[in-house]
Amino acid sequence: MMATAINNEIEEPTESVRDDLGLLRELLDETDVVVAQRPRKASRKSAVGIDDMTPDEFRAYKARLQAERRAKLKEQEAAGRLPFDTDTTRDALADAALMLLYWGGPGADAVMTYLGKVFSDKPGAPLTIAARIRTRALKPKLLKSASKSS
Repeated sequence: MMATAINNEIEEPTESVRDDLGLLRELLDETDVVVAQRPRKASRKSAVGIDDMTPDEFRAYKARLQAERRAKLKEQEAAGRLPFDTDTTRDALADAALMLLYWGGPGADAVMTYLGKVFSDKPGAPLTIAARIRTRALKPKLLKSASKSS
């Protein structure tokens, strides 16, 4: 059972939502109102599903993704930006510990205690590490990159 509604301004009966939208479109066309549509983003989805690919197509697909990833990393490196990955994160944390030990700032004692636990079978290791940091034999890896980005 469809309800019939009467639009008093146009005086045309509408029998469905589609009719109401059609009338609305007519009104918009008469007043020359342009409705801006959002630009659609290019979809990263492939036209063919991965499950539908042959082994050769899948290898080519994976090779293309890897090539795009490597190109993006090279672009970041050329711009002086570091990738946010496990290796860079570990290097940054190690640099922070090196700087703490070099300057003897808050937290240096905790770093020395941790080094003592890690090298528990080598009691002189934490002091040797601290000495190498002070003589600049051990230097931060990413310090140059950090100064470029700031």
